[in-house]
Amino acid sequence: MAKYKQTEEQFTVEEGLDTCEIESLRDEMTEWRDNMDGTGLENTQKYEAVSEAADQLDNVDSITFDDLDSVMEEAELADDIKALTYKAILMVPRSRRQSSSRSVRLSNAVSTLTGALDCIEAYLAELPESDKVTDIQTEVDNLRGLVEEMDGVEFPGMFG
Repeated sequence: MAKYKQTEEQFTVEEGLDTCEIESLRDEMTEWRDNMDGTGLENTQKYEAVSEAADQLDNVDSITFDDLDSVMEEAELADDIKALTYKAILMVPRSRRQSSSRSVRLSNAVSTLTGALDCIEAYLAELPESDKVTDIQTEVDNLRGLVEEMDGVEFPGMFG
């Protein structure tokens, strides 16, 4: 039996543009790497895998929504866009006693962020073309590239 089931959840764009889960994963991996520093584990493949995941997740700091917020405000569309809703399919544990793996947590966070960006793009496609709409689209494209980088992070297993 599968450990996870798919569930469809509804979000507003404002809720979806959140990197807290990715930041939490980055902190976990950084702490794991730091705990291995100064031990005999520093020169192992496990250390390298943990360190690589921590470094990749460190790029989450480059995902900021300030520029997107600015261009949406300038176009006077921020409130409308942030209130848009969309559905994302997330993986949740079948058992309430089970917690989600790091890779599932990251996948859910990326899915939620991608859904928000897709929703913004769909909204922009309905608007007449203008420089302000183009500026918003440019920021969405920039964020999409950063989010896609997060999706490629591979987490090492605890015992192997």
